[in-house]
Amino acid sequence: MKKLYVSVLLLAVFSLKSIAQIEQYGPFVGASAFVYKSNLYNAQDLHADSVQNYAITPGFGVSFDFGRKFLNGISISSGLSFSTSNQNYKGKDPVIGDAVTFSAKTKMSYLKIPLIFSMQTRNDKKAKAYYSLGVFYSYNTGYSETSTLNYDKNVYPDQTTTISKQTITTEYNNDTNSYVSNISDRPYQRHGWGAIMALGASKRYSKNGEWFIQTKIEYQISSSENNDEMVFTPAKGSKDTRHVGYVWGNYAKYMRSTNSNYNRSATHPFNLGLSFGIRYYLFDFE
Repeated sequence: MKKLYVSVLLLAVFSLKSIAQIEQYGPFVGASAFVYKSNLYNAQDLHADSVQNYAITPGFGVSFDFGRKFLNGISISSGLSFSTSNQNYKGKDPVIGDAVTFSAKTKMSYLKIPLIFSMQTRNDKKAKAYYSLGVFYSYNTGYSETSTLNYDKNVYPDQTTTISKQTITTEYNNDTNSYVSNISDRPYQRHGWGAIMALGASKRYSKNGEWFIQTKIEYQISSSENNDEMVFTPAKGSKDTRHVGYVWGNYAKYMRSTNSNYNRSATHPFNLGLSFGIRYYLFDFE
């Protein structure tokens, strides 16, 4: 019986060493790129009139991470990523009809700090299934809005409205006057949080290195917009003398007045695409 115990113990040690020789584990650093379809999902925008049609919007992000993978294939990682959350819009005015073409673009950039739990299958092959779940904190580093009305046959002068930082600027074709207003608050929330899910494969390319590719989803659970009432007032020298109690823009989009019964639904940045990158294990545990 004693010999049997010794044999089992030796077999377990030998098997563990064999797995260690084909499984990379320990602390690692890495980098990845994320190419995706960018969406700013809002239920009211989605069901608005023909002006508010979503257009396909590409996005791109990069990230640097660090973490540790255990011998059982589970890894924990964090890091820092930079990405965009944009949305293009296009359509026709349902009132004026084909006489005017509407187009708009929301541009936002984010720094994100993720906390990700991953699982890599354990086998004697270089290629392995690789899936991840996690959460992230996001910090909005910048935003801008641009909307344009192009009138056919010059029925009205073409109009372009831009929101940048806390300023709204409107320009009319062949009009050199300045129409600028200052916003009392930023239209987009500075902080947010969300969830990450990814599924793909990894493959060992050297003793301490592996690459991976995954189908990845990033979904910001908190709303990206500031839906509180914001007043904008004409800037010094502006020809715009309106005093409006709320910010407005692409028809259904933007803000609400606290004095009205209209409550805008939450807007959630949602990215879906391919993430690919490399990991390098800092130590050799074989």
